[in-house]
Amino acid sequence: MLRALVHATPMNDAERLETVFKAYGHEIAAFLIEPIMGNCCSISATREYLHAARALCDRYGILMIIDEVKTGFRVARGGVQELFGVKSDLCTFAKAMGNGYPISVLAGREDIMRKLGKGVVHGGTFTCHSVALAAAEKTLEILAETPALQTIAEYGTKMRAGISQILRQRGIPHSFSGHPSMSGLFFSEQAPRNYRDWASSDYTFYDTMAPHLHDLGILCEPDSREPWFVCEAHDGKCLAETLERFETAVERVLQQNRSPGPAHQTG
Repeated sequence: MLRALVHATPMNDAERLETVFKAYGHEIAAFLIEPIMGNCCSISATREYLHAARALCDRYGILMIIDEVKTGFRVARGGVQELFGVKSDLCTFAKAMGNGYPISVLAGREDIMRKLGKGVVHGGTFTCHSVALAAAEKTLEILAETPALQTIAEYGTKMRAGISQILRQRGIPHSFSGHPSMSGLFFSEQAPRNYRDWASSDYTFYDTMAPHLHDLGILCEPDSREPWFVCEAHDGKCLAETLERFETAVERVLQQNRSPGPAHQTG
């Protein structure tokens, strides 16, 4: 039933999006996008695509909703909207603003937000939860008054460089996607531009490597669709250990692949 109400289009294809808007714009209420996909290896919209989508939404009278659940208070103080220089009509945020405490936020244009309580119902299990609100207040204070987000981005950039060096030395094709604070790692020359590209990619190396990293104490997501999220508490010692153990895991995978046995299937 819901499928009939949704028109899915590939990321970074403004022509396809315009085709959909031309055909169905009169009945489409909103365009929903997660510009850096937090559950799909940080595959990202380009700046050009996001601005084209904004212009199309304005032209066809369609609300733009930006999902900032993963990017909000992580990639920049103003989230992905600051990063790409675009403004949504509605946007969502979540527990990053409370440093992990259960909290979520719906924000948007004043004329839209004032409809809440006037025929539009809004509620939540943790609404006005005092502990979560206190955590959010302190977290936002820290983000405003310290270079925490810069520290996270710098760590992520150094981690990418270290991983890249390890893989280049062994002639292993690779690429990164997303922001350094939430990197996607692919074992191909080019990172996917949308979910369809990821689904047809070979992620066998990652799936084989992840359990080895776990055994070595590096708790990355075993699912190759999940980014590597960085914490501000990570320091130089963490980085050195991560890269050392990443190298060990890569060597184990290469040794495993050289050993006789059943071939791995591509996912």
